Amino acid sequence: MKLEWGVQCRTKAHQTVSGDGYAVIETTNGWLITVIDGLGGGAEAARPTKLALETIRENPQRPLKDLIQLCHANLHGTRGAVIGLLRLETHQNRASYIGVGNIGIHVLSQRVIKPISKNGILGHRQLPSLLEMNYTFDSGDTFILYSDGISTRMISDSALAHPPSDLDALAAELLERYGKTTDDATILIARPS
Repeated sequence: MKLEWGVQCRTKAHQTVSGDGYAVIETTNGWLITVIDGLGGGAEAARPTKLALETIRENPQRPLKDLIQLCHANLHGTRGAVIGLLRLETHQNRASYIGVGNIGIHVLSQRVIKPISKNGILGHRQLPSLLEMNYTFDSGDTFILYSDGISTRMISDSALAHPPSDLDALAAELLERYGKTTDDATILIARPS
């Protein structure tokens, strides 16, 4: 199984550095996908995002809960960040997701796949109790992770009824329609096939 994916990021108006970040990492049994949003904007928001991405890239095989806890520990003393962490295991067609904070996830599938993120901030006080949600996915299902710089109205867009094969173009179209200029905005679309 391969993974097609596309991503679009845009900085907040009048900023040159985004506090959002993402990664798509191939692992021994599939992929690890994340979207991270550092609190606020600019360089101070980018710092916790960079630390979380480094932590994830150094430990891609670790269980999702471990990765969240490692990121949380490494982000103490920063502004903090919110995160969506998705693992797609191709040998079992299993999707696992943990989200902390307001990272959105929407899945286009014939199956009922409705992961959610729990309130919280990596690096601040105590983590919420982590909720790992597991699903079976089908080849061709489409996973959309997005920061809060993208309006949730995006999930009812007619373009998602029959998503095109060019996921970069779809991400660009959705960012243009639903991206907020008052915040960094990131949308990442992934389709195992």
